[in-house]
Order: sequence, then C-alpha cells, then structure tokens
Amino acid sequence: MSDQIPVGLHPKKGAEIVLEEVTKFYPGAETPAVEDFSMVVPAGSLVTFVGPSGCGKTTTMKMINRIIEPTEGTITIGGEDVMSINPDILRRRIGYVIQQIGLFPHMTIAENVGVVCGLLDWDKKRTADRVEELMDLVGLEPEIFADRYPRQLSGGQQQRAGVARALAADPPVMLMDEPFGATDPITREHLQNEFLELQTKLNKTVIFVTHDFDEAIKMGDKIAVLAGRSRIAQYDTPDRILANPADEYVESFVGEGASLRRLALVSTGALNRRDAKHEDANLPGISGSDSLRVALDTCIGQNARALRVFDEAGEVTGVIELPQILSALNDVKLATESS
Repeated sequence: MSDQIPVGLHPKKGAEIVLEEVTKFYPGAETPAVEDFSMVVPAGSLVTFVGPSGCGKTTTMKMINRIIEPTEGTITIGGEDVMSINPDILRRRIGYVIQQIGLFPHMTIAENVGVVCGLLDWDKKRTADRVEELMDLVGLEPEIFADRYPRQLSGGQQQRAGVARALAADPPVMLMDEPFGATDPITREHLQNEFLELQTKLNKTVIFVTHDFDEAIKMGDKIAVLAGRSRIAQYDTPDRILANPADEYVESFVGEGASLRRLALVSTGALNRRDAKHEDANLPGISGSDSLRVALDTCIGQNARALRVFDEAGEVTGVIELPQILSALNDVKLATESS
C-alpha cells in the first residue's frame, strides 16, 4: 500500500473525524471500557476530552489511530475508514503527543524530530529542511538544540520537540494525551499559549485529552465532558457548558467558579484602554492576548489597580483599570445566572 496521503487526508488542513457507535471490550471484562461513542469533530477544530481517570477518554482517543483496536463501530478521518488503512501508515499520518513525550534518548533532537520523515523515505535534504522549519516553529533554535540529546533539554523544551516530531509529516490530525501534564504550572501555561498560537496558523484537527477542566476550557473550541465508559455527558463550546451545564455531573466540573472561568474566555481586547501616562511606567504588564482572568489574577497577585497592556512587539498599547475588569466579571456573572 502506498504512503501517499489520499485526497480525504490532505496534509495542509485539518480533516473531519467521525466516530459512530464505537465500543471497546477488553477480554474478560463484563462491561465495555467504551460504549457506543458517537461524535463529529469538525475539521480544523480543537476538541478537549475531559473526565475522571478511568472514564475511557484516552482509550477512545487511541482507537482513532488504532493503538487500541475498536471492538465495534466505525471511525473515519476525512471520510476514509481508518480500518481500511494499514495501522503503521495510519499512524504516520496522525500526529501523536503524549505526557511522557517519548523522545528516543540515543537520538539527537534533530533526529527525533525527523524520525517520521525517515519512515516515509524522505531524502536527507527534505528531512533536514523540515526539521529546521519545525524547530523554528516551536521555538527551538536549530543551531542551539539540533545536536543536543533529550537529557540536555528542560521538560518544556522536550515537550516542544515532541510537538515538532508530531507535526513532521504535516498531518491533518493530532492526538494529544495530557501533553503538558508533567510540566510545572508556569511552563505548562507557556506551552498551552504557544500551542494555541500555533494552532491558529496550522488549523489541524486536534483531540486533546486532559483531566484538568480549566485546561479543557482554555484549549478547546469544544469540550466533551465524559463519564464512565466514555459516555458523553455534554459536548459543546466552553462558554455554553459553563453557562448551562447539562446535569449535576457536568455541574460538578464547573463548580462554584463558573463566572471566573468564563472570564478566562474573554480577551483583554474586549476592554477599552486609556493611553499610558508617565506615572504608569511601574505598573505590571500583560499581553494583549491574555484573558481577563489573567488580568484579574495579575491585579490581585501584584496588588495593582491598573495594568499596562503590551502587543507582540513589546510595545505598550494602553492601560486597563481594575474596575473595568471587575465590571466585566459582574457582567459575566449576571449572564451566567440568567442563562
């Protein structure tokens, strides 16, 4: 069978994933690990699976690239049944990022990133060019990191290398299994932000497994809240889930902080900014792409009543005031209560 990617799996854009009545029985088990799971993941979207340990979210995801074979049901990517594709070829067309990263310790970072290219029989120049392009894309300067080994990188740098490797063959689909869970909170936030920025450029179809509801809200265009046997308790946008949880189970994820969590979905760009003055020079700063939740946390953490807002070039674009943020929080709270 050829390694050429068919029209349905065009490498430059995301592909729709459709799961229909997918079930997984393990030998000797009385009940299925996953039962009658059906979902459409739109092309180019990032969908988060969130649920408690053992609910079946990772098993469901792994059936898409057939690391775990489904017992029943159908899964298609770009209209093509995954069961009709040789499993090894299928996996080369799907980017896969895991919490443990899985870099080969005896290979350099460049060799790790280019390993899929080798499996596809790319020539050395094409592989080298792609590796350099991807290392630049994920913020690992090739001249510094290409010849290093995984042990010589920090956890965050290793995870960036893992993302680069998953993107090597320019796959339409990426599966991410708690990819940032092993990093410290600051590194994790940086990696989340970097991947979201990357996704706006690449528009891959991404399934992102997490047990962290706040991460699910931040990362997902849509969230699937999963219960036992991968039963879908609710599948909707973050804002709708926060405003209208489907039942008590979903509400237990939302908790008491629904309005604060909804604030994380609003950019500082939603607020009017006044011009920065000379006396504002010592105010804390945030990025214009940060959420109002980040802005509020920064004000509280640094005991500030205003924040300077910076653009991507590091230039001050204005100042937002704490009362503006609190007013937005109140608006969100009222909207949540009236929904």
